[in-house]
Amino acid sequence: MQPDPLAWWESTFGSIAPVGHALRRYLPSNWTRFHSLPESKRYPDSKSEVEEIVSRHTQVAAELFAPGEPLYAFQSRYSTTRRKLKEKRSISGRQLRQSIVMLPVNTGAVAREDDDILVTRALVTTWKPDFFDRLVREVANEQESLVAFAAPGSQNVYCPYDGGMDIFVFSTTPVQLEKKFPNWLSDRQDKL
Repeated sequence: MQPDPLAWWESTFGSIAPVGHALRRYLPSNWTRFHSLPESKRYPDSKSEVEEIVSRHTQVAAELFAPGEPLYAFQSRYSTTRRKLKEKRSISGRQLRQSIVMLPVNTGAVAREDDDILVTRALVTTWKPDFFDRLVREVANEQESLVAFAAPGSQNVYCPYDGGMDIFVFSTTPVQLEKKFPNWLSDRQDKL
């Protein structure tokens, strides 16, 4: 039987969308954030900065996921018309499953409040840097957004965004991960 990442997500994390800005409110003790570029610079201006982004993301993800480990990739979008919901979607060239689930950004959201409801699709994959590297570049250049990877074995969740990554760890502690990459942390008290 094929795994169902959407059912797994809801049974593991409840009815909250798999996006960093939503999850950090509900999983604060498991959350940390790393920035993609020095001095919290948000967007790359050169090829070397893009390489730095990919390097940082790959190093952090390697702490969360083992080579060949099963992963679920999630892509969320703000709700839209029924016709658009039926359009095929892909993430870095890989086809997403056609089943969808509508999940709130805030647990008290009402389905008619479009800004608080995300349509989420998923695919089953394994940890492979070639797929991952392309996606990191797309997120850094604002070609992709609202993406998350989760390992069903460890429950670790990685949410890249344009400027960094929100990480939710269960196999270690955020503090232990922060000790490995201290120069990539925000100077702000709230870690943003």
